[in-house]
Amino acid sequence: MVNKLINSDLGAVFSTDPAVALWTYIKSIWGTTTGYTVPANTLIKFDTKFGEMKGFYNYFIVENMPSIITPQCIGSSRYSVTEVKRIQLMCIGKNAKDTKWKMEQHLLSLLNSNLTGMVSTYGISIMNITEFQEIPTSEDEAVKTGLQPNTGFHKTRSFATVTLQYELESTTA
Repeated sequence: MVNKLINSDLGAVFSTDPAVALWTYIKSIWGTTTGYTVPANTLIKFDTKFGEMKGFYNYFIVENMPSIITPQCIGSSRYSVTEVKRIQLMCIGKNAKDTKWKMEQHLLSLLNSNLTGMVSTYGISIMNITEFQEIPTSEDEAVKTGLQPNTGFHKTRSFATVTLQYELESTTA
């Protein structure tokens, strides 16, 4: 006898890493109008790693964060699981700071909307996101631009923490 955990909303085992599910879902709804002028999803590298950082000026990276596994039993064979992810945004170019800010606001607008796609496609029933925080880069804006805005080639980064929750059911096969 084998005991397996299936996702309660999907009725099957997970077939996609939740980090991959998150960036795939965001990429699929990126074109939704929120009022912010953001780069098209074809101009953004959506992934779980930066890679060689070639070919893109805008990045949306989802990283798995270490967390304590504390399933909460909500029935004789049903568990609530919480996973923590970190979204990193990085933009490069003359308007990098403004583009990054617009991407942050766009993302917050998307995640605060109806996320039924995450439930029906990936079995993630709850998503919470923190505020974005700046990540210092090695390039000081004053040094690069001589204190003149929108000149030079800027690099700017930020991150937010996303909490994903879903339920698993224990079944025997």
